[in-house]
Amino acid sequence: MTLLQQIGTDCAARVVGLYSYPKSGNTWVRSIIAAACGMPDDPGTLQRYVTDTHKGRVMADPWAFQGRDWYFYKSHHQRVLTRHKGDQFATDRIVSIHRNPLDVFVSYLNFVSGNVSPQAGSALPFRFASVGDLSNAQMETLFAIFLEHGTLIPQNRLFGSVFGHWAAFSARAESHGDVLILRYEDLEDDFAHQVARLCGFVGLRDVNLEATFRGADRRTAANGKFFWKRASGGHRDHLSEGQIARFYDRHGAAMHAMGYGL
Repeated sequence: MTLLQQIGTDCAARVVGLYSYPKSGNTWVRSIIAAACGMPDDPGTLQRYVTDTHKGRVMADPWAFQGRDWYFYKSHHQRVLTRHKGDQFATDRIVSIHRNPLDVFVSYLNFVSGNVSPQAGSALPFRFASVGDLSNAQMETLFAIFLEHGTLIPQNRLFGSVFGHWAAFSARAESHGDVLILRYEDLEDDFAHQVARLCGFVGLRDVNLEATFRGADRRTAANGKFFWKRASGGHRDHLSEGQIARFYDRHGAAMHAMGYGL
């Protein structure tokens, strides 16, 4: 058995996966983890020690903190990784991050717009400069895709849908007990309590919550681009009441299960 195969059960190391559908707040939670563990405040450190699996290897660099090595990683996959870039490993703790699907929708639109990363919009029916520049007809075209599939990219089966993520990780939380469900809105409403939950579940002790808030806030301050607004309820600025009602008619049961009832 290799060191990488042993690491999930090695008492001196812990592997923590941060899972979410895109634009649900994963980078905010990565920044919270980085601040809680006293990591330097620069983008290179975040990628190195709270690894985005779409850019780097999970098992490349451990972060030493509180007497053990930690491997933190981010993934948008709908299923928990057991192998990545040739490394086999077990994930000890999973944090599953969720956000109101309608806010996810408009935040994702910003992400694939010319405002942030226009190349990411190549799989959509058309490109656009910003969410505000979408005509009513264009917004309806994109909304209809999300309404039907729970995602704007239905061909991406690894990421699945916003509702598929909820179903998969909620089921695992009940069956395995190794998943913490964390909602974006709850972090907004009661940061200290939610971060205390997060740290306790993961196994981080005696964390300075005020310093963690300040550190995470610096990394994710709204910038009009990737960190577009960092607020809840923004979908109401871009979707009509009729579109919102249609979404609840179609997905009301799932929305209520996630805690987003009307």
